[in-house]
Amino acid sequence: MNILKRIFKPKIKYISGVLEDVRPPEEKKKDFLTEEILVSALPLNWITWENWKADPINIKMLNDIEVNNQRSVGSCASHSSSLSLAINNYLEDKKFIKFSAKPIYARRRNKPSVGMYMDDVGQICIKNGTVPEINYPSSNDSDENMSNLDGFISLYEAIGKVLKAQSYFWLDNNIDSYAQVLAMNKPIVMTVVFGDGEFGELAPVVKPVVPKFGHAICVLPNAYFTYQGKKAILIQNSWGTGIGYGGRQILTEDWFTHNRVVCAIWFEDIHNLEVFNQQVISELKPKYQFNKDLYLGMNNSDVAMLQVCLATIQDSDGFLFPLWQGQSPTGYFGGLTLKAVKRFQEKYKDEILTPLGLTSATGYVRSFTRKKLNQLFT
Repeated sequence: MNILKRIFKPKIKYISGVLEDVRPPEEKKKDFLTEEILVSALPLNWITWENWKADPINIKMLNDIEVNNQRSVGSCASHSSSLSLAINNYLEDKKFIKFSAKPIYARRRNKPSVGMYMDDVGQICIKNGTVPEINYPSSNDSDENMSNLDGFISLYEAIGKVLKAQSYFWLDNNIDSYAQVLAMNKPIVMTVVFGDGEFGELAPVVKPVVPKFGHAICVLPNAYFTYQGKKAILIQNSWGTGIGYGGRQILTEDWFTHNRVVCAIWFEDIHNLEVFNQQVISELKPKYQFNKDLYLGMNNSDVAMLQVCLATIQDSDGFLFPLWQGQSPTGYFGGLTLKAVKRFQEKYKDEILTPLGLTSATGYVRSFTRKKLNQLFT
């Protein structure tokens, strides 16, 4: 039977699989944020759900992409993130290969406790990656089995590094921001909170119940539309094909406006963002005078110009700051700008760090960093 025809609601034992992010605010600021590189500029076509699911491209995608089943293990974050990596590979190769959730879940820092931190998910997926399911099955039904890496040989480590993501970005919690990323043909790993009996329907409705469970799910690429007059997205759960629409469910904008969406990340090869830099170098190399200190958390026109300047400079790893094709710099000084400034300081360390007696870059744009910027861009 075609999975798109199977719509029924099984009984599910809920497990809280996503842990609250307890990092200090200053640490969170160092994350790579979508709003640091992307402003809402893509035209969004909010077609109806009926039209979306009738599109042959979407029918093929839903038939190609396999649905995970975490069973009674709190491994939803690893299943969703391994699925996201697999979808990115599918979009590139046009053939779906299921990826294993086990190498991600087994590396969580809170082991042996159940669940994962979302920042752990991102770090593991860009540092270690995972391997195809056929190499290292993750269909075990116990937390203990999912938590050990027995038999994970050096060859698998090498495969994981090939299949890993390059960077991950945190996404602002509104449905339009999600749609912008989805419209770029990217999947999203998102987390929600819900209460008893609230999440088993095709289109779960926010109810007046106390949220008890943290859950990670994968939003499918280009899967944004309207459903019963509301903006909505299509998520793929990790509870098998017997729920919702062949294992998928619809989340309307109500989940965002009622604070049931907690956080989300998406994966991107950072070098794919640098296609605009050559144009910056050849046509738009700026002339600018920096007169103020610039640092993490700022959002202004000076930071925007800093980003443009850094986008014209390369080190051994490529351009210091990526600019999205056709986009203006956002002016938000987040983790990506911090990293770019540190690379700039290391590149010119004899003029910036050595006079101050520093052995490592700070990422803080102060007098010696400003002096070198002004020397290059005046």
